[in-house]
Amino acid sequence: MNNQNILEAKLDNVKNISSVLKAINFKNSAVCFASDCGLKVVAEDAKCVQANAFIGSDIFQEYKVTNEDDTAMFRIDLSILVDCLTIFDGCSTAAGATTAVKMLYEGCGSPLKIMMEEEGIIIDCSLRTMTDCETLEFDITEANVTCKIILKAQDFREIMADLDHTSDYVEFLMSPNAPHFRITTDGLAGKFEADIPKTSNIIESFMCSSDIRARYKYSQIKPCLKSLVIANKVSVRITEEGFICLQFMIQTESKQYCYVEYYCIPCVDDD
Repeated sequence: MNNQNILEAKLDNVKNISSVLKAINFKNSAVCFASDCGLKVVAEDAKCVQANAFIGSDIFQEYKVTNEDDTAMFRIDLSILVDCLTIFDGCSTAAGATTAVKMLYEGCGSPLKIMMEEEGIIIDCSLRTMTDCETLEFDITEANVTCKIILKAQDFREIMADLDHTSDYVEFLMSPNAPHFRITTDGLAGKFEADIPKTSNIIESFMCSSDIRARYKYSQIKPCLKSLVIANKVSVRITEEGFICLQFMIQTESKQYCYVEYYCIPCVDDD
C-alpha cells in the first residue's frame, strides 16, 4: 500500500458497490466514512430524510484504512461518483465480463482517485472531495422502537408499487391488533389502503407493543423505493414519536450482503 493513501480499496466487480450507491442517489452530495469495518455513505435531504449505505470491508478483495484514528471522511458528489462507477455499464462485448475498480484517497483536500479496468480498457477518474462531513444523528435504537416488522422485499415491493403516486402523504399504521400493518394513501384515484396482517406470508417477524400512526410526505418515502427494488428483505422500525427506519438487506453479485438504512421524520399533524 502507498504510504500516502489513507484509504485504498480494490474490487473485482464494481457492480457489488455501484448498485447500492445508485439506490441512495437521490441527492447529489453525500458523505463517505471509511473505517476498518468498511464504507458508510450518507445522503440527506432537507434535514428530514437520511439514507445510509453500509458496504463491509469483506466485499472488497483489498481494503485498508491507514490514519491516526483509523477513519477517513470526505464529502463527494454522489451522482458523479455513480456515473464514474457505471461508465462501463452496457458496453461489455464479452458475456460475463466484469469491471475491476480501485479507489485511492490521500486525505483532507485530496481527490478520490478511481481506476477501472474492463477487457483491457483502463479509465482513470479524479473526483473532487470536500471537508464538510456534518450529518444528522437519528436516535432510533432497540430501546425506543415501539414496532418492528421484517418483510420479504419482493412482496412488499409489489404493495408499495400500488400506492397512489399522486398522494401527498403516505400513512403507516402499526398495531398489536388487526389490521396490524396498514399503509394508506389519498390521491387523485381516491383513498387506497393496503392491509398486511401479522400472519401474512409476507411478514417474517412482527413485534408491536402499542398502536402507532404516522404520516410521511410521499416525496420523503419515494427515494427508498430504489433500495426496495434490489433488496431481499426489509425491516421497518418505528418509534412512539413516528420516527421510522427502513433497513434493506441487499445481496451483491458475489452473494454477499450490503445494507441500506433509510430514516424519515414524520409530518406534524395539522389537526
